Parts: sequence; structure tokens; C-alpha cells
Amino acid sequence: MRLAEINDGISAAREALRGNNVYAVTDSNVARLYSQLFDGVKTTVIPAGESNKNLGTVGKIISDMVEAGCDRSSTVVAVGGGVTGDTAGFAAACFMRGVNWINVPTTLLAMVDSGIGGKTGVDVGGYKNVAGAFLMPERVIVCRDFLQTLPEREWLCGCGEMIKHALLDKDIWRETTAHIDELISRGEAAYPLIEMSVRYKESVVAADFRESGLRKRLNVGHTVGHAAERLDGFRLSHGEYVALGIVAETGMFSERLDGVFLRSVRELCGKVCRHPFPIKDASAITDTARADKKNSGGNIVVMLPTGEGNVDEISLTPDEFEKRLKKCLSDL
Repeated sequence: MRLAEINDGISAAREALRGNNVYAVTDSNVARLYSQLFDGVKTTVIPAGESNKNLGTVGKIISDMVEAGCDRSSTVVAVGGGVTGDTAGFAAACFMRGVNWINVPTTLLAMVDSGIGGKTGVDVGGYKNVAGAFLMPERVIVCRDFLQTLPEREWLCGCGEMIKHALLDKDIWRETTAHIDELISRGEAAYPLIEMSVRYKESVVAADFRESGLRKRLNVGHTVGHAAERLDGFRLSHGEYVALGIVAETGMFSERLDGVFLRSVRELCGKVCRHPFPIKDASAITDTARADKKNSGGNIVVMLPTGEGNVDEISLTPDEFEKRLKKCLSDL
């Protein structure tokens, strides 16, 4: 099942924006760099950045669509990174109880992960994606030329999610460990790895759209990562927090993992995130993690990669979680 179209140039994005009854949503960075794409297209430009991924922005998009005369036959075209796709997709799910949408991811993170799969949503009170809806986009258009203007921080952000995919699939693991330096430096090997990540995410979504089983494995690194992201005020990129979360969560269960595998995980994540772990308060991380949407029955859920594409779902009481986290924080 192919959910994403992969192209080199941006002509496919331009064609989507020239469709019938289209309403575009983009962010301030994309609007500045690619202003010609939106000529003659009704558009809402949202401020770039995670802090703008909220219900107020969704309300702004919906109000703008009403004022522009949109109706149930309208199609929302989101052109931007993960924040834009998640927010515009949620607005599409809410507008008149749901209209079609097309996602045109412009960042590496959105191309390989957040832009694929129909999970839309926004943050509330600093908690990641706790308001949202499942709405599969009509099309996902990946145009690799957008990556030419991507800052290094955003490139590394996407690399964090690609390393996560490598932990979940042995073929991606083999290719990523062999070509990690080329991926980080945007060498030729980066593009086959990008396509592998796109197709892996597609396969998981196709098998488990509602995240009732297999798709949960995509939350590797996200329990601690999301908590650190909120507590640190989104100072780093999302992919960097995922890499930090992977290191922390594997460290919490180091006795379960092969030593060579654990060292390889830490080495890969260290190439993506060159910052020390920002939060050393295990109690604060635990309190924040307790509100994570992945949790169940009052316990905190961690998805632990164990090698060869295997992942264990581990449910911990908050006390158990804090105890394990506190023990490994000094090594981070």
C-alpha cells in the first residue's frame, strides 16, 4: 500500500495547490521561501514553531476557511513541516465535521514520519498531541527538493525519527549503521534511507491505522522524549528529543539489552543530538510522562527496542518508572 508519492521537484505540490476548491495552510518559513507556490491560492499562514500547534491556531484556520467561502467540497492542502501538517489536518477533520486534505511535507521529519499516517492533532497545556483525530490524507506528496532549504537543525530532527525506524526494522538498521555519517551530512546515501523510512512508516500504518497494536512501536523514545520536550520548553527539535528519549529508555532497561546493541544505539543517537540530556529531575519527568496519551490503567508505557527489529511494550507504575529513570540519568 503506497500512501506517499515521492518526487524530486516541487511541481506535484504546485499541481495540488491548483486543484479545484483548494484551501492552503502553510507556515511563515515556507511562505517566505516558496511564496510563488501560493500565488492566487486562498491561504492561511501560521507562525512557524511548536508553540503555535494549538487549538487557537486550529480555530484561526477554520475561521479563515469560513470567511473564504469554503464548504464540504473543499480540500485543505497543508504545505509545511510536522506542525503544519498536524494542525491543518486537525482543522480539516473539524471543519464542517470533516473535509478532504492533502499533505505536502517540507521537512525531513514530516516526510519520513509525521506526515504519513493520518494522525492529526495539537498540543494542549504543553502536552503533545492530546487533542486530535485520525483522518487519512487523500494524498501525501513528498517533494525532495524542499530539503535543499532545510536548516541543519531540522535535518537532524528528521534523522532522529529515521534512527527510530532503524531500531524497528533490521534492513533499515543495517543500512543506517553502514551509512550514518552520509545521512547526517546529507550525502547520496541519505535519499535511499529516506525512501526506506517512508515505506516502512507506510507499512505500519497500513497494518494498524488506529494504533491498536503494531503502530505502537513507533512510540519508541517518545515517552521520555515527549516529557523532556515539554519540560525543556521545546528548546531543541522534536527529533533530538526522540534521540534523547531512546538513549534514556534503553538505559532504563540496559539489563535486558545486548551490550553491543546498546552501544550502537547510543552512538547513533549521539550523532543526531549533540546536546546533553536537558532534564535531570526524574520526578518531574515522571509526573509529565504520566499524562502521556500512550498510557493505560494509571501506568506509564514504554516501547523498548531490543534488537533485530523487535520491540517490547512495557507497562510501569509511576514509582517503577521513576526509580529506573533516576538510576540511569546520571549516565546521560
